[in-house]
Amino acid sequence: MDLFQCMRAENTFPNAHTFAGVFNAASNLSCTLGGQQAHALAIKMANFYDVYVGSSLLNMCCKASLHLEARKVFDRMPERNVVTWATMISGYAIQRLAREALRLFEWMLKEDEDLNEFVFTSVLSALAIPEFINSGKQMHCLAVKSGLLAFVSTLNALVTMYAKCGRLHDSLQVFEMSGSKDSITWSAMITGYAQSGDSQKALKLFSKMHFHGIKPNEFTLVGVLNACSDIGIDEEGKQVHSYLLKLGFEFQMYIMTALVDMYAKCGCTADARKGFDYLQEPDIVLWTSMITGYVQNGENEDALSSYGLMQMEGIFPNELTMASVLKACSSLAALDQGRQIHARTTKYGLSLEVPAGSALSTMYAKCGSLDEGNVVFKRMPERDTVSCNAMISGLSQNGYGKEALDLFEEMRLEGTKPDDVTFVNVLSTCSHMGLVEEGWAYFKMMFHGFGIVPKVEHYACMVDVMSRAGKFKEAKEFIESATIDHGMCLWRILLSACRNYRNYELGAYAGEKLMALGSQESSAYVLLSSIYIALGRLEDMERVRSMMRVRGVSEEPGCSWIELKSRVHVFVVGDQIHPHIGEIRLEVRRLSKQMKDEGSQPTSKNFDLN
Repeated sequence: MDLFQCMRAENTFPNAHTFAGVFNAASNLSCTLGGQQAHALAIKMANFYDVYVGSSLLNMCCKASLHLEARKVFDRMPERNVVTWATMISGYAIQRLAREALRLFEWMLKEDEDLNEFVFTSVLSALAIPEFINSGKQMHCLAVKSGLLAFVSTLNALVTMYAKCGRLHDSLQVFEMSGSKDSITWSAMITGYAQSGDSQKALKLFSKMHFHGIKPNEFTLVGVLNACSDIGIDEEGKQVHSYLLKLGFEFQMYIMTALVDMYAKCGCTADARKGFDYLQEPDIVLWTSMITGYVQNGENEDALSSYGLMQMEGIFPNELTMASVLKACSSLAALDQGRQIHARTTKYGLSLEVPAGSALSTMYAKCGSLDEGNVVFKRMPERDTVSCNAMISGLSQNGYGKEALDLFEEMRLEGTKPDDVTFVNVLSTCSHMGLVEEGWAYFKMMFHGFGIVPKVEHYACMVDVMSRAGKFKEAKEFIESATIDHGMCLWRILLSACRNYRNYELGAYAGEKLMALGSQESSAYVLLSSIYIALGRLEDMERVRSMMRVRGVSEEPGCSWIELKSRVHVFVVGDQIHPHIGEIRLEVRRLSKQMKDEGSQPTSKNFDLN
């Protein structure tokens, strides 16, 4: 481009070859303005009508995502060749405009243009959408008829097309019939498995590729790392990491992003951070992967800190970034920070579509601000199962049980399919409201109405439903007849309910069940001990305490947090770390004295001054 400017400054006139080179350079640089200026000069000098110049200009427009302008150029070309047709079809494919690409291909057939592998790969990449699978099959037949399966690029495009359409069986058949597989063929099949959730098959195929002596490319490695991420296997991920270092791919942005994502999803946030810090100028995708990794591993304070650093770097977030940050606010019940994120979401012009809208309504619901959550929920252009679940849960937990059940019915009428989490929320609502019959109806609806097999969580909700309604005998029989492997979960719930409702005999039975199963949770021992104290069975109480010591079970310290002036303060029982712990203890003592002066007697359950 610099040379072209010098050429014009010296008043040397370009020819068709010059313009073809300039348009190719402009497309590689994404220099649309320079390309448009060269376009105007080509028209002025009558070089635009050369087929090579027109094809280069068309390629520039397509790479710049200017498909409308590209089509105008294409329609005005007096002469076209097979490269021209392939370029325009490929431009539509990049924009995911499958219907337009197919129409153009049909027009090309009517024009009796020669078919080659470039045209086929272009149109097949456009048809890599599930709703166009039948058209893709027709293209496959045409490729067989035209003898284009001899080209490995056509086979690669077919493997990719079937995989992206969710037809892995067909994709594997094409893969296996290919006699000359290259790294792209293997990558297409590996990525297809990874994207379809068959991560183990993706890893096995990668191993097979290695033993065949095929060197992977960056797309192969990204697919393999994504497979490791999905099933959370950091050992295999580390092996892939070592392998890609050996191949010299450590400076590849896409691979580093996949590495950070893999380590974060496998719970190795420290390793993920090392990879993140290794890149001097991380982009929005890498920032989002790091923030999302922190949130998925419960390190919400670090997620918010990273978001703040990203803002200081001047990196603009996208919908996925904001969704992850809002999840962090939800987990910390940080309402004020959540509102600030909401304001920034509006400032950046991000819509309330999924996932940002869903995360926003969830944040307000979990923070107890139901009015604000409901406003966001109602404004969402399309509500998914996650956002509905959040609102049902928020309504239920804040005492609006009837409204929660009404929303569930509304969700069903709108055609939004509930999942297992939905029914956990609905059954919890029935528990809080004491709706035993309704709880049974929803429990049965899961399988018979939606084909959802009840999990431990649903059985736990049903035990809670019956226990809260005082139906302890039915709850005991329900647990003993359960076909699911619930470990100790259901007996623990029954024990707690019996303690709260003073059904000490059945509580002792449930507690002894837990002791026999070897429970390691301190709460079970403490509850059973208190039940035996209430029954006056001090020997049994001593036996339980002794068993607790022998098994090495210790009481877990309580933890709480509060948000003040946009900062989250975390407290643990026996805390000596907080910078203002001395002042806090003085204030607690003052409140304790005030309670005594007003006639109340605080107990150790109210205050822990140690």
